Amino acid sequence: RMVRKDFILQNYVGTGGKCDARAVRCHERIARWHAMCEHQLSHIPEFVNAQSQQNVQEFGQAMKTLNMYYDDSLGRSTIEVPDDGNETHTDLTGTTQGCTSQLVEGVNPVDFDGTPLKNDPTSIHTERRLIGPQAVNSPAHGTAEPEMRGLYILTTMNNDGGMEVLKFSAYLHSKRPEVYNSKPVQLAMRIFKVNCVLSPELSQTLV
Repeated sequence: RMVRKDFILQNYVGTGGKCDARAVRCHERIARWHAMCEHQLSHIPEFVNAQSQQNVQEFGQAMKTLNMYYDDSLGRSTIEVPDDGNETHTDLTGTTQGCTSQLVEGVNPVDFDGTPLKNDPTSIHTERRLIGPQAVNSPAHGTAEPEMRGLYILTTMNNDGGMEVLKFSAYLHSKRPEVYNSKPVQLAMRIFKVNCVLSPELSQTLV
């Protein structure tokens, strides 16, 4: 929470203020942390009774800020700005953005879909990672807008009877078709459709 507030104090608010890939990456990690806590600790009564509500609120604030960054009118959410703030980087070779390790920790680690995560640096999947030195020169500069947009859909699908997701998805379809058609967002939309089975009018609107 204090990290987010520090960004706000420095006027990192997207349109009308500051915005860059570094701020986006930081808020994405904050959002993942809150989502992970809610998932991993939801079976602990002490967490549910004393901390879950605040955790969900902080997650929502992080997601709200991320949407402001992604929707920045100047498109700065994937732009790198050096510490001196005078010019943007075009070649980030030799620089880092947080975790630079190529290793995936744990015994026989797997991805969310069960795919084995290889520690071999020559793997074809290495260049697709969001972490490590190979990611700094990627077009997204280590940011993950499709993932976060999909996560937003999953965590707001019950708001206003599903209308919030309908409006949000319509916006993405119109303004950010490449994000709307990404795998994370399409997966979230399929889950949303299943969730709306008992509300035929919503399902028909979505199709």
